[in-house]
Amino acid sequence: MTDLVSICIPTYKQPQLLKKAVESVLMQSYTNFEIIISDDTPDDSVKQVLEQFKNSNLKYFKNEMPLGSPENWNNAIRQAKGAYIKVLHHDDHFTHKESLQKFVSALSSDQTVHFAFCYSDIFFRKTNEHYLHKQTNSQLKRLRSESEFLFFRNVIGAPSAVIFKNDKAIVFNKAFKWLVDVEFYINYLGKHKNFVCIKEALITVVDGGESQISQEVARSKEVVIKENLNLFSSIYSEKLNNKKSLLFFGELFLQFEIDTFERLKHEFVIPENIEMFLKNVFMDMQKNAFLKKVKKRLLTSRYNKRIFKIERF
Repeated sequence: MTDLVSICIPTYKQPQLLKKAVESVLMQSYTNFEIIISDDTPDDSVKQVLEQFKNSNLKYFKNEMPLGSPENWNNAIRQAKGAYIKVLHHDDHFTHKESLQKFVSALSSDQTVHFAFCYSDIFFRKTNEHYLHKQTNSQLKRLRSESEFLFFRNVIGAPSAVIFKNDKAIVFNKAFKWLVDVEFYINYLGKHKNFVCIKEALITVVDGGESQISQEVARSKEVVIKENLNLFSSIYSEKLNNKKSLLFFGELFLQFEIDTFERLKHEFVIPENIEMFLKNVFMDMQKNAFLKKVKKRLLTSRYNKRIFKIERF
């Protein structure tokens, strides 16, 4: 018997996109799966779409009170009976009928592997363009030795790009919204270090959905800075007290116009273990400001992103 996969789909509105997601699951060549829908939608639009799928493997859970992200994700995972968890956001979908088989094969080929992820086909709705998100060999090598690297750059991508063995002890932390996936990846890989990267786009991630959490919080100073401080505090060690870390936070504070440690402390609770590090950030912000600006422009250019791929942090 092949392993049961629990495909967990947290939903909020956009029933037509959910329909496409479910259709992409039902066309899979790997058939030993259950579909778990945890629905935060205030009306019955999602339920009505699901009624057209006459499939006993589809299990629907309506949340009387919206759970929000990421607790809606956790609610779907809590219902899961599968050996493997495959989160699929309602506005994403499998790219082809062999996608799930390739995900499962990546985990089942080696009993020491608990976590796998693939390339992502990013679809930008506003421009109708596609971009292939993939990991370089140097990024994968670094990820194997230091999962905290994900704090500076989420090279894995969206949760829809991953599959992992069902470990009830590790859930998505409801204290996070902006960095919730990164926090989960770091914790999971901290416990289960072996992973497989599938060098093929097995899923399509839709960018620009009207109800995406990332669209809501990306410009929120309160959310973004708070979560960066708290997550960095949880992974902090002396080896992270380096020039790249100083530069990362210096750019973050400049983005939200926080120019002194006193102002930061006035607006946010500072984790005690990184207080001295943060003081050093503001001292470093005054050094070589022009050169840092030029370097940032070069390293964030599309030429570097798509051709040279020099890591900034």
